[in-house]
Amino acid sequence: MPTNGRCLCGDVKVQITTPISTLSSLVCHCANCKRRSGGVASYAFMVPKEHASITGDNHVNHSDPNTSSGKPMQRSMCSRCGSPVRIIEGHAPDVWCLQYGLFADEVELPRPKLELFRSKACGWVAEVGEDVKETQ
Repeated sequence: MPTNGRCLCGDVKVQITTPISTLSSLVCHCANCKRRSGGVASYAFMVPKEHASITGDNHVNHSDPNTSSGKPMQRSMCSRCGSPVRIIEGHAPDVWCLQYGLFADEVELPRPKLELFRSKACGWVAEVGEDVKETQ
């Protein structure tokens, strides 16, 4: 059964056609992810692009060439409400990182399996990842 998510205003809709429980998930503490999420980290599901779709006229992309990993990525958002939607890493274009917030109150959001740039985490944020790495 598909899992549906949406941005804050509802203009951008996301559908995942594989069970959430089978997906890898991550939290990233790099400066760009903190700024983009507006919080202390970015949380996302890693979804093979053939199992995900995004619809909505207000879905826009932004190129982010200056990343902590040195690998460019594409970030997207809803241009109407500003909700972050997706990240596509330059080295893995067939995997979409879909932001947890899209699925708030739709599914039980799991503890992330992968934690990136842990050394950049705020000191009061507890380690959550099963696999902790400094880069990708």
